[in-house]
Amino acid sequence: MSERSVSKFQRQMAARNAYSRRTPGWMDSVALFRRTLHELVPAGARLLDLGCGRLGLHGDDTACVEGSTVVGVDTDHDALVHNSVLAARVAGAGEALPFADSVFDVVASAWVLEHLEHPGLVFAEVQRVLRPGGRFVFLTPNAWNYNVWLIRAVPNRWHARMTRSLYGRMPGDTYPVRYRANTAKVLQRLLLAAGFDKARFTFNGDPSYIAFNRPLFELGTVLERVMDAQRLQRGRVHILGVAQRSG
Repeated sequence: MSERSVSKFQRQMAARNAYSRRTPGWMDSVALFRRTLHELVPAGARLLDLGCGRLGLHGDDTACVEGSTVVGVDTDHDALVHNSVLAARVAGAGEALPFADSVFDVVASAWVLEHLEHPGLVFAEVQRVLRPGGRFVFLTPNAWNYNVWLIRAVPNRWHARMTRSLYGRMPGDTYPVRYRANTAKVLQRLLLAAGFDKARFTFNGDPSYIAFNRPLFELGTVLERVMDAQRLQRGRVHILGVAQRSG
């Protein structure tokens, strides 16, 4: 990561830290995702990291219980080669996972659903490789949030340049976005159609995505306060989902 990229990442982290000090009990979405895995992954479990990329469980293989076996799968061969977090990595697409039926206790996926061309097929495959009672835990942007509206207004061919400029993300870590499973209503419908018997969603806010300066940070904080209203909470920037296969 370049020095310029580090400074942009540090700016975003500083905004999150400032927001956390103002909002007791709040945690960023990746921390919430990891905590959820800690709560749900049983001892000695087999876990599949769907779309593991270069980082594996978003940079931390300690997100699950000690003694669990974590396997990463991704279509990006270069990302798999450079993944130094997960020991077990397999090339494969979510629409046709290269695993037998009912072999994983948990399938986890962070920042993947927004890129899926055929999310219903992927969910059916996730359900297939899960053991009865197994869970699918995912983190993805919310299509009802203003950040996603802004991103969707930008053509995919410009996304790599935009994310590098705004957040310091390298071009190789930017993929086309489709947002075909990024609202609670659509997720619920697709997950039930894929064979999951129930799903729950947590909507988590984060003003740091527009916190490019102090006034914008204050604006983002005000918008988060507005979304504290019960009818508006489903507009927060991230959806953390847990779906369970019937036992």
